Amino acid sequence: MARPRGTDGARAILVIETRSLRGEGTEVDKCREVKQYWDLCGKLLAEYDPCEREKE
Repeated sequence: MARPRGTDGARAILVIETRSLRGEGTEVDKCREVKQYWDLCGKLLAEYDPCEREKE
């Protein structure tokens, strides 16, 4: 019986989290809070936009 491997490693790192409002507040473009994660040199690493999940 195969067993799941689990996590091979984890670490805590410094990132900058920004939160901003996006959208016009219409049904097509809802107003929502978007989170972005940046490294300390200003490179965008990831973005979480809750409306992007609704489009899928």
